[in-house]
Formats: sequence, structure tokens, C-alpha cells
Amino acid sequence: MLVNISKQIIDQKIGKIMNDNPDYFPGDDEERRKSKCFLLLGVSAYLDRDITEAMSFITDGGNDGGFDAAFIEEAHDGQVNVVLFQSKYTRDLNKDTNFPSNAVEKAVNTVKTIFDPSNRTFLNESSRRVVNEIQSLILDGFIPYVTFVMLNNGNKWNGDAQLCIDNAFGDQEQVRFEHFGTQDVLGYINRKPSIDTSLNMAGVAVQENFNFKRVIIGKVKITEIVRLMKEYGDSLLEKNIRKYLGKNEINDSIANCLKSGQSSNFFFYNNGITMVCDKFSYNALQEKDWIVKLKGLQIINGGQTCRTLLQTLSENPNLAIDDAYVLVRIYEVSADDDDIVKEITYATNHQNPVDLRDLKSNDAVQQMLEYSAKDLGYLYIRKRDNNTSTNIIPSTVAAEAVLSIWRKSPHLARYKKSEMFGGYYKTIFDNLNAAQMIIAVIIFRYCDAVRKRTSEDKDINAMRSYDNYFISCMVGTRLLHDLNIDVDRLTHANFVKVKSYFDAEKVSLVTWAEEKLKNVLEEYFHLGEDKSLSEIDGRTMAAAFRRFDIVENCLKNQAWWDKNLS
Repeated sequence: MLVNISKQIIDQKIGKIMNDNPDYFPGDDEERRKSKCFLLLGVSAYLDRDITEAMSFITDGGNDGGFDAAFIEEAHDGQVNVVLFQSKYTRDLNKDTNFPSNAVEKAVNTVKTIFDPSNRTFLNESSRRVVNEIQSLILDGFIPYVTFVMLNNGNKWNGDAQLCIDNAFGDQEQVRFEHFGTQDVLGYINRKPSIDTSLNMAGVAVQENFNFKRVIIGKVKITEIVRLMKEYGDSLLEKNIRKYLGKNEINDSIANCLKSGQSSNFFFYNNGITMVCDKFSYNALQEKDWIVKLKGLQIINGGQTCRTLLQTLSENPNLAIDDAYVLVRIYEVSADDDDIVKEITYATNHQNPVDLRDLKSNDAVQQMLEYSAKDLGYLYIRKRDNNTSTNIIPSTVAAEAVLSIWRKSPHLARYKKSEMFGGYYKTIFDNLNAAQMIIAVIIFRYCDAVRKRTSEDKDINAMRSYDNYFISCMVGTRLLHDLNIDVDRLTHANFVKVKSYFDAEKVSLVTWAEEKLKNVLEEYFHLGEDKSLSEIDGRTMAAAFRRFDIVENCLKNQAWWDKNLS
């Protein structure tokens, strides 16, 4: 009965998404909308993104190529992480069905097709844009690492489907299939507010007091970490700022160490795991092998290690790893002392590419934006939450919009999302007020909506799948020019005037920007009178928008603006 209740809770959540967002999937009937909103909820849960942001990853529709949603993140060291989703929603909540074998087989064929640039297939516009971006990156030398998430409100696929996966990718480390079901989605909806548990230390550990704070440093068996991950999952990592997306060199080295007979050296090869808790206790009269009681446990550094250990031992249950240990640091930090948690997390993660949104959420500038946006009638969301309404501005969307428009870096906004609250944080948020942020988001969202429409001009259609970040930048600059102000003079005092002008002129502003960008691309591709943009391969077009050329030659070139704004 528990599973059925879980399904009912998810069904209720889907209904709320539908009610809060009547403009989602407007052309579909009620049942189809429900299936797509389940997909949206699942993507949001798996990627840990706001509903509004997850909406941009949806590709579902006719000729979708075998995937319903896609997330692409340009990784380091020449690797690109791609997460694809296939979703199946069973309307009968009392039925327990497996993920369909034919859908798994279709997903296997999808991977074989879209990650080989020599293959071309007929796709809808959203899917075609994704595939062109993937194949463009591959042609530029990036190696794809693929996670295919099979999302449903039932059970995992059966043995025949698993055999299909194994036959296709059994010896292929670039591809993995993952089931994400009812309990996974429910776990995201009902996140535990506090994790109270225990951790078995191995051998002698050290407990010290520093500056009125306590810390334990010692080693634990990696099986202890796997036990915690199995019991609590990603809720342990909510304050952890590192994402686990497919494979990378760090994850591979962790797995290879265990599988190559070097498990006894794991302690020396790994940087360890950092934990914080509200309170810890242990038997101080015991010399070693402490059982540490932990209240409010969170892992703030070492999330990659934890997830990779769980995956490696799940896939290789017979590995001999009794001699494998990992260094653990446990800090006892007051529950309301966010600053020290932030500083510890920064210090232990600064050398790696991270997602710092939640940690930055308590910065003064983020709080100021929240308060000021509320005064202007908008809800700015500093932290990730389960809000299902689009009448909000998540900080991630704000960062993309500002970096694209006022900082004139649309190529970075599109392809460097993971660095917006890291390396680009000051560039985006320094000297930013709520009026500037909100106007940027309004422009950005409108240009994204235009991207999904079909133009009568075939050349503009050829650009639209890839150009919305660039178009939004051009529209923002033209808007300020028309009003004879610069971005520093856009404040709460003239916010209504600026917004009203944009609302009245947005069609003509976008039309102007598209014509200008069309001219730029014709020159960029050296097209003569006998060729048009519609003849340019989509992968080539995607690559053009990923590179710096157009930005440097036009968007950051004052001479170009002087000529084209006159």
C-alpha cells in the first residue's frame, strides 16, 4: 500500500504543477499534460533544478528521437556530460508496471544514433537543437559521457531489457542507464529536514576544540559511507556544492582504484570527505573504534566520492574492499551558523569546478535582490526549492539573463552554467540592482519564447534554435539606447517606464535584433548571394554560437554598435 500512497502524493504534486502553470503544454489534452508534468517533475528532481529551469530541458513531442528531455554540461578536460531522459507515466496508480522493454531498446538505439555525428535522423525542433549541440561538441573533440535516466512511476525494467543494455554497452564506460522511480521522486518532494545517524570510526581518531568549535578527524571504512548513501541518498549532499553528472576523471580514478586491487591504498589516493553536523557525541573513554552519534549530518565536500563509491559497489557487489578506508573530517557547527558552513565548504571545494548557488544564497547581494524584487512585485528565489509556479525568478535564471544581456557574454551564459556562482559570480552580481535583474529576466524569457516559434524567414529559422542568448543581449542594448540610459541608470525609479516600453516594443526589438544577427552570420560564414543561412548545417551553426568570435567582433565591439544603432 505504501507504493500506491507514494504514487498518489506524486499525482497530487503533478496536479499542482498543472494548476499553477496553465500555460505549460497548452496544446495537449489533460492526460497528456499530466504525463509531461510528471516528466518535468522527474527532470527537476533528478537534476535538482527549479521547475522553471527544468522546463527548458524538455524535448518531448513527435519525432523526439527517443528522449523526452536533455541536459548538456560542458565538462573539463575535453569531456561533455549529457543526461537524457525517457519518461513513462502510468495513469492507473494501483498498477505496478516495469519500465517497458521496447522503450529501453529505443533508448539504446538513441544513444547509438545521436552520439555518432555521421548519423542524421529526422527530429522535432527541440530535439534537433540538442542533437546538433551534442554532435557539434563531438566534432570539436569533446568526448561524451552519457547518463540515460529512465523515469517512471513504476518499477525498473526487466531482465530482457537489461540484457539489451548489456549487449550494447556492457564494456562501454561512456554510457550508463539509471532508473529513477516513484521513491526517488518522492524523496525529492519530501526532503528530510535533518539526518540523525551514527558513523563507525576505524582505529584511533582525534577530537580537538578550535575557536569554540569541535572537530573529529579519522578514518572510516568505505562500506560505512556506502551504508549512509544507501540509507539517505542525495539528501546527505544537499549542502554539498559539487554535482555528480555521469563520469569524469575523478570518478573514474576512484572506481579504478577499487577495481584494480589497490583498495588498501584508497586512503592515500583520495582527498577525503568533509561533514558538518549540529552536534556529535561519542564514548571519550574508549581508545579507538568510536561510534560517533551525529545530529543534523550533511556532507559538504566529497560528494563525488560518495556517489562513485555507491555506484561502484552496486555494480560490483563482489569486490573485496574490506581494507579500503577514507579520511573523514566531522565539524560540529551550530545549526544557525551558515557563515562557517559556507567558509568550510568554500575552503574544501575551491580547487574544483562546483555549483555554488546554495552557498551564495546567503550573501548580502542575494538577500538585497530578494527584498528589492519583492518591492517591485516579483519573487526572487535565492535557494532551490519545490515551488512549482513560473511567477518567480530563480537565481540561476537571473544569472543567465544578466550575464547574457548586461554583461554581454551570451556564449558564457549558455555553456558555462556551472560556473555562474563560482568564477563568474562577481561579474554577474557586482553592482546589480533588482530593477536591472528583473528587466534582464523579462527580456531573456521573451526571447526564449520567440525561439520556440517558427518564422516565415527560413534564414531566421535556421538561427532561432541557437540564438536566443545572443538576441536577448542585442535587445537589451537596443532597449537602453532607445530610452537614452545606460544600465547603471536603470533603477526602481524608472523600472515601470522601462518595462512598459519593452512590453510595447518587444516584437519590433526582436525583429531588429534578428535582422542584425542574420547579417552578422552571413558575413561570419562568408555567404555570397547564391547561399543562405538555411543551408548551414545545424552543428556548424551551434558551434558558431559557442565560440567567442561573434561576441568579440560585434557584441563587445563599440564600433559595431555605433554603426548598427544609428
